[in-house]
Amino acid sequence: MRKEISCREWLQRDLERLPYDKYSLQHQKEELKEIEAEYTAIKATSYDKMPSGSGDNTQEEKLLSAIAKKTKLTAWITATEMHVANMEALLNTLTDEEKIIVEKTIINRNKNAEEDVAEEIGIERRQVYNRKNAILHRLCQMRFGQGYQP
Repeated sequence: MRKEISCREWLQRDLERLPYDKYSLQHQKEELKEIEAEYTAIKATSYDKMPSGSGDNTQEEKLLSAIAKKTKLTAWITATEMHVANMEALLNTLTDEEKIIVEKTIINRNKNAEEDVAEEIGIERRQVYNRKNAILHRLCQMRFGQGYQP
């Protein structure tokens, strides 16, 4: 049986994945250009009256396959763009100090991040953990509303 993850774990995973989501958008958009070029090439090919044999590789099937790939990829791009925009909107509610804490300890997961952040903003390492927890709690409330019950 699958363990249900908490809202906090869900948010933390989404924050950790944010750089990868941003990167994937660029990759997906490049792949979409390739599919559109393939789609154009298939449409430009003249249809021959000669039977193609088994019928497994007809121009029509290639065209339908390209259309299906394009539709699926376009939906993925839209969903990823919306997700990235939502996560960035959440991060924009943070103060500069809070952004440093979240970016270095959660998003980028730098080695010794808590110590580095403590030194950078001039607080104790324990305070970095406390502030990170408070920030996550507030972000969960903003993201999940009444659905978030710690």
